Amino acid sequence: MYGKVKNQLVEFVCKNYMVTENEIDFDQSLVDQGIIDSFGLVEMSAFIQDVFDIKIEESDLTKNNFGSINKISSYVERRLKG
Repeated sequence: MYGKVKNQLVEFVCKNYMVTENEIDFDQSLVDQGIIDSFGLVEMSAFIQDVFDIKIEESDLTKNNFGSINKISSYVERRLKG
C-alpha cells in the first residue's frame, strides 16, 4: 500500500495513540491534529531509532523532519540511504 517505512509509522501511531489510519492526515502535523503531543514525538523518535537503527539528534526533531507522517517517512528514508 505505502512504503515499508510509512506503513510501520502508521502502524505505530495507530497502535500507540488509539486512532485509525483513516483519522490521520499524512500531510498534516500529528501534533496539530491532536494525535500526539511533544512527548509523543519523543516516543516516535525512540521507536524510529529502535526499529530502523537510526541515531536521531535532538536538532533533527524539527517540523521539517517530524511535522507529519509523510515528512517523518521521508526523513527516515533519507537517513537509511545515508
